[in-house]
Amino acid sequence: MTDKVESPLTPAKPEEIRVTFRQLLEKTNKDHPRPQDVAALADLLNGNQGLQLWRDVFSAAQYAQRAVIENSSSVAGVKECWKYRLSSLRQELGYNEAPVLEKLLIQDAALSWLKLSLVELQYSHTMKQSITLTLGIFWEKRLSAAQRRFTRACETLARVRKLSRNTPALQFNIATSGGQQVNVAK
Repeated sequence: MTDKVESPLTPAKPEEIRVTFRQLLEKTNKDHPRPQDVAALADLLNGNQGLQLWRDVFSAAQYAQRAVIENSSSVAGVKECWKYRLSSLRQELGYNEAPVLEKLLIQDAALSWLKLSLVELQYSHTMKQSITLTLGIFWEKRLSAAQRRFTRACETLARVRKLSRNTPALQFNIATSGGQQVNVAK
């Protein structure tokens, strides 16, 4: 058993640790942060692994979803509704109860759905106008690519779910008199 040594940067209470974490995160989330701030953040994360402080920060997938929504040409109110729709879609796909791998695939499927929906929207607006053949081909290819990504994400999620739910039964091989073998599955 090792003794945990507290540094001056590591307060004893979880609330204080989280405050220190947010302060260090603010100091390090910029171009060219001070090396001692980065080291202090690393020490804080390492010394308080049980608190899982890193969960307080958006994941790359969450940043991607936010970027897709924010970079769309829609108005602010619609963008807010999309955030809730995306969250609802993840829940409908069973995100909360899913194992880690499925959670990653659910996030991917939801993001692919959002991107497909936005491309469909742009495609519809573009096709209402008189456009060049080159522009028409561009949008057809972009829409087809978004549809393929979404379909692949859904198929992968379904495949992983089927494989994880279809665990093989425990099988016993029992030798009977006369040398015959009987397989019993439980």
